[in-house]
This record gives sequence, C-alpha cells and structure tokens, in this order.
Amino acid sequence: MNKRKNYLLTDNGVKAIAKQSAPTKRTRHSDGDSLSLIHDPKGSLYWVMSYRYQSDKDIEPKQKTYHIGTYKPSSQVIDTNFKPEVSLKQARLARDSAKKLLNDGIDPNEHKNRHKNSYEQKDLFKFIAKNYMSEKSKTTSKNVQKLQGFLDNHILKHIGEYPIGAITAQDIIKTGLAIQTTFEQQGKHTSETAHKCMGLISSIFDYAINTLGHDIVNIASGRNKALRPHKAERMKAVEQHQFPELLRNIDSYIEKHPNGHQQTVAGLQLMTLCFVRTKELRFFEWSEIDYHKSVWRVPAHKMKMRQDHIIPLSSQAMAIIESLRPLTESTGYVFYNFESNKPYSEAWFNQALNRMGYSGDPYPKMTGHGFRQLASTGLYELQFSESIIEIQLAHLEQSSVKKRYDLSAHLAQRQVMMNKWANHLDDLRAGKAVSFDLLTPNELAKEMDSRNEQATDIALHDKDILINSLRAQGVSQQVLARLAEQL
Repeated sequence: MNKRKNYLLTDNGVKAIAKQSAPTKRTRHSDGDSLSLIHDPKGSLYWVMSYRYQSDKDIEPKQKTYHIGTYKPSSQVIDTNFKPEVSLKQARLARDSAKKLLNDGIDPNEHKNRHKNSYEQKDLFKFIAKNYMSEKSKTTSKNVQKLQGFLDNHILKHIGEYPIGAITAQDIIKTGLAIQTTFEQQGKHTSETAHKCMGLISSIFDYAINTLGHDIVNIASGRNKALRPHKAERMKAVEQHQFPELLRNIDSYIEKHPNGHQQTVAGLQLMTLCFVRTKELRFFEWSEIDYHKSVWRVPAHKMKMRQDHIIPLSSQAMAIIESLRPLTESTGYVFYNFESNKPYSEAWFNQALNRMGYSGDPYPKMTGHGFRQLASTGLYELQFSESIIEIQLAHLEQSSVKKRYDLSAHLAQRQVMMNKWANHLDDLRAGKAVSFDLLTPNELAKEMDSRNEQATDIALHDKDILINSLRAQGVSQQVLARLAEQL
C-alpha cells in the first residue's frame, strides 16, 4: 500500500491556481493530510479540512468538512500587491490545530461555533467604537460629531455587529467600497468620506489593541488603498474679482432680507476683516478683547492648533464689534443666538450666503471658510510675506515656549497687514482701483517703528503671565531666571 503524500501544494502553485479562470464546477486541490483548496465556480478559493467524527448521538462516525478560511474572494484580482486572507502556511497550522481537537475528542466545527458565540457584547465592534468615541470626546470635541456620523451612517451597518476579532481584511475593504459606491451613486467620482471612514476604523482597531488590550492585529491599516484615490477639492469661494460685489451684498443683507439679523451682517463683515475660522468667531467672547492693545486673544482650547492666537483688530473691526455691545454683552459672547439661547450653529454663515445667492445661482458657491481663502490670496497679491500671512491664518504650529513668543516678534508686521487689509476692503467696497504696491522702504520703516513699541509691550505682557503662572506652580527662581533670559 502506497503511503499518502502530504504538502503537495506550494505558495506559487496556489497563486497559479488563483490566476486561472473560474472552473465550471467546484474543483478540489489536495495538499494532503485532509487539507484541500477549493476553487469555486464563482472564482473564490477557500481552505477546507475533511474529517470523520462520531458524536454521542451518532451510531457510527460521519464524514464532515471543516471550513478553515478564504484564500481569495471572487472579487479580488491577483496582482503584485496580492496577499491571501489565509495563506497555505496558515491553513496548515489551522488544520493541525483542528486535528489536535479531534485527538482530544472535540469536533472542530462545534468548537468553532462555541467560540464564535462566546463573544461578549463588549467585544462587538459597535461597543468598542462607542467607547472610543466616548474617550475621544473627553480629550477634544473637534469633529467628534462628524466621526459619530461616519459610524452611524456608514460603518456600523456593515461591521457593527461583528466581534472585532472576527472582522477580516475583506470585511473592511467591502465596507469602504460600499461607502464609496454610495457616493458614486450621488454623482461623486471620489469620496473623501470613504477614506475618512477607513481611517476611523483603523483608529478604533488601534484603540482596541492599545487601550482595551485585545490580542489582535490592526488589519484595517492601509485598507484605504483598495479605494479610488481621493483628490481634495479647493474650498468653495468666489474669485478675487467677485469680492467687491460680495462685500456690498453683505452690507445690504438686511435691506434685501428684512428678516435677517444685525449680528449676521456684523459676523460676515468681521469674517472678511479677521478671516478666523468660523468656530472661533461663533464662540468669540467679550473677555477675549484687549482694548488697550486693540487685539483679540483667542485661547488655545478654541484653536485648531491648540495654541493661543492673537488677532490685531483694525479700527473697522473694532467699530463692528462695539456696535454689538448693547445687544450681546450680557451674554458673555460677542455673537449670540437669542432664539436658541446659545451661540450660533455651524450653518450660520452658509445659510446667509445661500440666501444671498452664493449657492451656485446666480453667484458661485461660497462658504464661511472661503473668507480665509479670499484673504490668503488677497494678502499675497498685496505682497505681504508668506510667514506673516500663515501666522495670521494660524497655520503655523509652534512646539516650544520660545516659538510662541516668536509670534509676538512679528506682531508689528501683522498689525500693519491687518490695517492695510481693512483699508483694502474699503477700497474694494467703494469700487476704487486697487494698487498692489506696498509702502516705500522709508514709509514702511516709519510705520513699523511706531508699532514696534506696542508689539514689545504685548510680548512682555505675555512673558509676565507665563513666568507668574510657573512661579505659582512651584518652579524654582533659578529656572525662571534662565527661562526669562531665553524669552
């Protein structure tokens, strides 16, 4: 009697089978020792182990099949980047584990079912995601609502009920492709949301591993490569030559929309002058204004970069702010929605712009964020330096105390820039021809000198606050003296 041969298949041999056309009927490729690769007519390949088992209810042993896992789903293409879900080596190890169970008198299929059903609710992806969102909301509220929307609207309906340890790479890829298809059906060729959902799934896997101690691999990492690449679109905004008409439409907003609010006009006007992020303006508090220095100090917790931000206020900006004092000072906020008894919502600016026609008809699409884009382009045309513009846009993230005070060193230039910008907008509004020439070197030097003293005062003021805060925390005088020298 010939001895049965084992290890008949090779990695290259299995890959060659995978590249073949799907057979007309199910085909079995034996590796020996009860392990086989099944090629399905639909094109998928999967591993099975054949065995015989007699339970207490059986008169004699029955022939059974143990499904180990998928080598390649029917939809996957074999290319240079292909990786099997369950490789030949992994299939052999799973077969060996199943045989050990048989030697102990345990049916591997029954063991698998018991294990599958033994997951607790806390192991389900949806519960881990809930914990992740809860933890994230404690550290920062930024985008938490948006991330929750990704889960509720797109992710959980696909993998929410799965134990996280049972989710496969293909489960995640199919989820991402389904989300992408949803947006394709809406006429969008690429979907930023699909890519962000894949990133969120990966973050939840990391949370499960690093925080909750799940002994799994983050198989979600890198799966967004299965999606069509997303090309970021330019933020919607009018062009520079359309800016003057936008300014005039803002000024006449209440005249054309009698139900409009004075605060909406003031908010849009202030956005054109200060070009902060809409959230920073919506939650602008009276206590953040330094009247002596004519600056608005936005605390770090309100900023995207999580650092304090100083906004020099032109005389035009101060006039707009002061016009609101009789209306909102008692609330603590410069802008306050009395109908809902809280600051205005994210939709505040966009709704007003839509009413003015900046929704694609008759004017181009425009959003609240678009004012930052308009200011950036306009200031570059006015030939201000990139570093000053980027600092004022709060794009530069500072990582040390000294860098923080480097910002104050540029405050004089920023004050010049913000005043020039306010005057530039007045010229646009009035329809004047705009010259993009800067001051002569002598004129610039004279104006800068007159402001350097004020900028130094602000820097020293911030320095004193920091030193006093550290002293109250018990930092030694010697360390404080060295720090003061560096600042």
